[in-house]
Parts: sequence; structure tokens; C-alpha cells
Amino acid sequence: MCGSDEDILGSLGHDPALVLVDAPLMVPDGAGRRDVEHVLAWLDIPAFPVSGARMHTVYGGARGARLAAALAGGPHVLAETIPDQVLRQLLWERQQPPGAAPLGLAEYRARWLGVRPPAFRPRGGRAHPEGLGPARDLLADAADLTAWPGPTRDGDLAALDEAAAIDATACAVASHRCLHGDPTRWVLIGTAQRGRMVLPGDLDLAERAKVNATRLAREGVISIPADVAGQGAGAPQSW
Repeated sequence: MCGSDEDILGSLGHDPALVLVDAPLMVPDGAGRRDVEHVLAWLDIPAFPVSGARMHTVYGGARGARLAAALAGGPHVLAETIPDQVLRQLLWERQQPPGAAPLGLAEYRARWLGVRPPAFRPRGGRAHPEGLGPARDLLADAADLTAWPGPTRDGDLAALDEAAAIDATACAVASHRCLHGDPTRWVLIGTAQRGRMVLPGDLDLAERAKVNATRLAREGVISIPADVAGQGAGAPQSW
């Protein structure tokens, strides 16, 4: 598992690759909200509010933006994803299997609000050990976890290592689905300039995203394309 930016850059090689990360790649200078965050809010998908000041205060800087700059002009395509959304979609698919008929926007939203992924992310510097096992079980629905990395530290720090492995694997699951899965089971929202997000989903999520992106664009709230890609999006290099 890659830890530093140098590890990530060194692992990519020269062949084109899709790199999905759990970090904002475009950060507004002020307190503005990225276009993709406006859309996600109307999809009931929580996203960390992003601004330059907030990223500096909470994380000491915008690591994703630095990674984007390092990969600019190369053959690789960089986008964001949300590990919690990956887990939530996998949990949703246990109830609504792939290939099932769309529910329609009203029923979909009502049922979607009741789906909650396991809580495993650190809070106050501590992981949620009780959520680690259920999160791994969900990832096992979509990936072979035989080579799961063991923690490199002890005690509470071991739980934090485990949480980091879950985040990284969720990003890999989203990338694999985008590249090799049914194109109706993922969506692409936004642009590299205003925030670009790749998320596992289904036809209901894609339709809901398109309806809300169209409305927000018409109201002048966002400037990203109203079209939500996925089905027919083409290879990442064409985005």
C-alpha cells in the first residue's frame, strides 16, 4: 500500500492509469464551495467542505492538489472518490442487487437515506475498532482481500493503520469498477477544474445526479456540465 506521494508516483509507471484518491484535487482559495460539493449535497452524500484555509487548518495543506500538480501533463488521469460512499454503495447493493430495475427518484431517496456505512474513521485521533470488521466484509463483496496489509504499529495506532487500508482499498474498488465494470454502476460528476468525482452507483444515482446538476446549472449555482457520465463516458483519458 502506498503511503507517501513519492510512493504513489513511483508505483504508477509510464502506462496510462486511473488514480482515485480520497483527497480534494482542486481547492478554492477562499471559503467557496466546489461545484461537485453542491451536487453531492443534493444526493445526500456527505463530503468534507473544502477551502484553502480549512485544508491548512485541519490537514496542514492540500496534499491532493500537490499530487495533481505533480501528475499534470502526464498520461495518468486523477480524480476523487469517497471511501464512505464506496462502502455505502456496496451495502446498498446487498439490498438492491446490480441489474435490479430502477426504483424511481422518490423511492430511491427514501431508501437511500436509511443506508449507513460502518463507522471506522478516526475521531479525535482514535479509530472505531467496531467498524473495521464490517467495513472489510463489505469490501470483500468487490475485491479479493487475501493480501490485506497488516498493521505496522501497535495499539490504537494499529486501528488507524487498518482504517487507512480500508480507505485505500475502497479507492481501488471504485477505480476497478470504473475501468472494468458495468458502466451503469458508476458515475462521473464534475471537471478537473471545478472538482471531479468518480463514485460507484447505479441508474437511480445517475438519474438523481443528472436531475440535480441540471437544475443547479440552470440556477447558476454551478458551472460544471449537467451531464453525468458513466454509461458511455469512454476511457478516462477522454474525460
